[in-house]
Parts: sequence; C-alpha cells; structure tokens
Amino acid sequence: MSGVVLRNIRKSFGAVDIIKDVSLTVQKGEFGVFVGPSGCGKSTLLRMIAGLEDTSGGTIEIGGRDVTQVEPAKRGVAMVFQSYALYPHLSVAENMAFSLRLAKKSRAEREAKVREAARILQLTDHLEKRPAQLSGGQRQRVAIGRAIVREPEVFLFDEPLSNLDAELRVQMRLELSRLHNQIGATMIYVTHDQVEAMTLADDIFVLRGGVVQQSGAPLRLYDDPDNRFVAGFIGSPSMNFVTGTVTGHSATGVAVATEEGTLEAHLSERPGIGTKVILGIRPEHLVPSAVGLPVTVEMAEELGGNAYVHCRLASGVDIVFERRGLRDRLDGQRLMLAADPAQVHCFATDGLRLR
Repeated sequence: MSGVVLRNIRKSFGAVDIIKDVSLTVQKGEFGVFVGPSGCGKSTLLRMIAGLEDTSGGTIEIGGRDVTQVEPAKRGVAMVFQSYALYPHLSVAENMAFSLRLAKKSRAEREAKVREAARILQLTDHLEKRPAQLSGGQRQRVAIGRAIVREPEVFLFDEPLSNLDAELRVQMRLELSRLHNQIGATMIYVTHDQVEAMTLADDIFVLRGGVVQQSGAPLRLYDDPDNRFVAGFIGSPSMNFVTGTVTGHSATGVAVATEEGTLEAHLSERPGIGTKVILGIRPEHLVPSAVGLPVTVEMAEELGGNAYVHCRLASGVDIVFERRGLRDRLDGQRLMLAADPAQVHCFATDGLRLR
C-alpha cells in the first residue's frame, strides 16, 4: 500500500493542453476521487498514473518511487475500467486468475488468491459460472477481484459504475466503501457523478479544464467552496446563484440588492458599494419567509421525507429550495424565500469566493 504524488504534471496533444501543471497527493490508504465534468481531464490523469498515457512534463511518484518513465506492469497499480472486459469463455475463477497465470504463479497460489478475493467480494458461490450468467453488479465485482488478486500498491477505478442501473450503482458504492475499509488499500477513483464522489471519498479533487480547482474532504468542499464552479458542482441539487450589487456594509457583512429584493451575507471582506457580486445559497438554507426574494413555484419533486421545490424569479432565474415533510401542492403559488446571512456565500464576478 503506497501513496501517490503528482508534481507539476502536464499533458498536451499537439498544441492542446489537456492537463495543466497539476500537483496533488493521495495519501497512503486514502480513497481519493477525481471528479469533474466530461472533458476536464480526470480520466487522462488516471491513465497517466497507470502509465497508459505518457506525461508531457512533471513527475509521478508511487510509494516514494519515481515511476514517470516506468512501464505500466511495473508501477504496482491495478486498474478497473468502465467496461468489465471479462473473457466470456472463461469462468469467474479463471477470469480473476488470468493475470496470475500470465505471471506464471503456481496453481496453488492462484487458487488461494482467487478464493480470498471471492470471499471479500461475496463471489464464492459464483466461481464456476461464466460472465453471461452474472448480473451487472457481479460482473463488476469480478473485474475488481481481478485487480485484488494482483495485490497492487494502488487501485485505480475509471468510472466503474457508469454502466450500472441506479439501484446497482448505490449497492456497488456501498460495496466499494466496504472493500476499502476491509483491505485498507490506496484507491483513486474517477467519476463525473459528484454523489459518488461525496459518498466514497476521503479526499475529492475537483477538476475543470485540466486544472484542480479545489481539493479536500467532501464536506469541506460542500461547506467551504473556493469558487463558484466548485460550489455549483458539489451538491445535488446544485447551489442557487443570484446576481446583485453591494448596497451597504454592516458589522458582519454586506447587503446585496438583486432585481427582486435584498439579501445579506456575512463577510470579512468588504466589497465597495456598487460592486457586482454573485450570491450562492444551498437549497436547504432557503426557507419561506415574510420578506426576501419573491418566487413563483413551478413544481415540486416530492421524495417522501423531503421535497425539492423548483421556483423561478421574475428575472427568469431558477431557484430550488428543500422542504421537509411537504404534503401540500404548491404549484403556481408565490412565496418569499429568505436565508440566514451566515449561510449565504458571496462570489466575485470572476467566480472567486469572497470571505
């Protein structure tokens, strides 16, 4: 088990820069998640760690060893892909042992490692089956088992749950979390699904345009985003954003006038009067009030214990707020929404957080 350190990593295809001077550390035994929209460079970064893509600059260290120029098979990593890529004519046991056969391990050693991986992944009763006889979740577990038997220093996962339906994705997230807790290995996981990132990660690395926008524990990124992109990407439903102008200062922050009304935000910084800013408020922090922003309710996603109420401001901006225990229909109603100033984030027009 080893940590992974990237120092000033760059990747270019011709004149196009895909990865731009990325430096990060996934500590030994951590579950690190690279998350971001399609095309942000997260899978390319993972493939560079695996040695499947060359670097254009910088160094990659695994367990304190510079592996930048080391061939993939000698890096001490095992990769699980989005596609299961199982051999259909081989049994589960044979699929899991395939890399060990190539490495000329003894039959006794192969069987022992396959049995242990099958026990961890609850596949013991399926070892003689062919992949076609398995569910999607079981096939993905076989692919993970194929990585486990190699006893790598680092596990790499490239969107391994993307081909599963919603229920199986939830189940496999739980199984991956259990697996990490059980074997304590260093794992790096790529996904565009921020819910997967929030539920699995010890540390999240949010990428955009080949640059790490922010990294840290999931709740830290949720509660304390560095910029508007991270604030909007982390969290489901997304943070609400409203543009306004600073109209006043107080002992604790600023007053910001929007087209529909005035909101306050607690800030240590004091943007000048007349400064354009963007306010960010999470759905759970907006509540119906006697004063605030006037909205018209368009529809409510009723989820049983809570509901996400979708509204619109007169300016056309969409707003979502969370309401627990909602039973009444609100469609078409006009409400006023307010928020505790301590829960209102404030961003400059360039997207950077004002604090």
